[in-house]
Amino acid sequence: MKTINILSQLSLSLLLTLFLISCTADDKTNKSQKQDEIENTVQSGQWIVQRFIDSGNNETADFACYSFSFNENGTLTASYGANTIAGSWNISNSNSNDDSSDDLDFNIIFTQGNLWDELVDDWEIVSYTSSSIVLVDISGGNGGIDSLYFALGVPSTNCSSGNNGIQQTIQTNLASGDWYISLFEDSGVDETQYFSNYSFTFNSNGSIDANSSANNYTGTWSISDSNSSDDSIDDLDFNILFTVNNTFEDLSDDWDIISQTATKIELISISGGNGGTDYLTFEKN
Repeated sequence: MKTINILSQLSLSLLLTLFLISCTADDKTNKSQKQDEIENTVQSGQWIVQRFIDSGNNETADFACYSFSFNENGTLTASYGANTIAGSWNISNSNSNDDSSDDLDFNIIFTQGNLWDELVDDWEIVSYTSSSIVLVDISGGNGGIDSLYFALGVPSTNCSSGNNGIQQTIQTNLASGDWYISLFEDSGVDETQYFSNYSFTFNSNGSIDANSSANNYTGTWSISDSNSSDDSIDDLDFNILFTVNNTFEDLSDDWDIISQTATKIELISISGGNGGTDYLTFEKN
C-alpha cells in the first residue's frame, strides 16, 4: 500500500513538473510571438509621430513633418524633404519570466543631439495594433511621464512644424560633419581669407570648434526664436560667440538666417549703429 502511495506521489510530482515546464515554454513562446508581431508591424511601412508628450509638454510639432522607417537591419531613419536623420531601434525583453508585452522594451537611439535626444529611450510598450504603437516612459528622477504614439502613415504634403521644425532641422544639419566659411563680408569688406584655413565643428552640446594646422579656438553656438508666434525663418537667430581678441570676435553676433540647406547656411547682420551689413556663409566640407 505504501509503495502505491509513493508511486502516486512521484507520478503527481512528475506531472506537475512537466506542466510547469510546459507553461514556461508557452510563456516564452507567447512573448517571442508578441515581439515578432511588433517587429513585423513597425517594419511594414512609413510611420509618423501622432503624439509626443514630454513631461506634460506637447512637443508633437517638433517631429510632425518627419516620416519614420524602422528597417529590418535595426537602422531607423527619420526623413523630411532632403533632410534625413539616422538612428537605430530594437525590441528587447526586460523580464524573461513573464509573457506580458509590458516587459518588452522598444529601444530608440539617435546620436544627433538637440531635440532628437528626447526620443532616445528604452520605451515601454503600452499597446500596439497593425497601424499604431503606443509607448511610455516614466522618469526615475522626477517621475515625469513621457508618451510617444506612432501611427502608420505619411506626413501631410503641406506639413509645417513651425519654427521648432526649422530650428531642429538646422541644428541637426550643422551638428553633422565639418564646415568652412565660404564668405565673410564685414561692412562691405571681404574678410573671408582670415578664416580660409579653419574647419568648424558645431557640437550638439552647444560648443563650436574652429581648428587649423596652427590654431584652435572654441566658442559657443545656438539657434533661438525671436518671435514664437511666427513660423518664418526670418525670426530665427543664429547666435555665435567667441571670447578671443582677434578676428574671431568678428563672428560673434546674433545673426539672422537668410537661407539654409543640408550643406549651406547663409547669415546676415545689420548693425543698429551705422547700418553696416555683414554677411557670413558656412558650407559643409
